[in-house]
Amino acid sequence: MPNESDSRRSILSTRRLATIAAAVPIAFAVGGGLAQAQAPSPGDPCPTLHATTQDDNGRTMWCNPTMTGNHSLVWQYGGAA
Repeated sequence: MPNESDSRRSILSTRRLATIAAAVPIAFAVGGGLAQAQAPSPGDPCPTLHATTQDDNGRTMWCNPTMTGNHSLVWQYGGAA
């Protein structure tokens, strides 16, 4: 048999869910929705060797290891190495 404490908890849970359901669409409208991708700059880290992308001006960039240091993968101009 439910007691008064269980009933209050149920009402609070319902109110909390309703608040979240109302807040999410507002947050998307205020925040602009999904994150927008920004083109990388030379030297920014990249995920996969020889991957390609374009910069803000439409020029092709390649994901290659750095020539010095730890040879990490970074976006570069000039083609696949």
